[in-house]
Amino acid sequence: MNKKLPPFVTFTSGAQLLIDEGLVESITPDGLRYIARTAEDWPFGDAPGKRPYVQVGNARTMETSAFLAYFKEGPPRGGRGPNRQ
Repeated sequence: MNKKLPPFVTFTSGAQLLIDEGLVESITPDGLRYIARTAEDWPFGDAPGKRPYVQVGNARTMETSAFLAYFKEGPPRGGRGPNRQ
């Protein structure tokens, strides 16, 4: 069954989409924002060669296809890893 994905995601809906798609075990919107602030290869932003955020109301949105591609093609990200006891 093919799911219809939204054209744009926010940090909140993007975090849930990554979990739903099985690309990460867990991630919060704040965890996703942390990746956006610290990862040099983050594809979105105002710098040359980056895809611009699209402002919708007071939320920054990202193109869903580019957002998912970043997590599918790059190293595993998100979550805190397995619980080691």
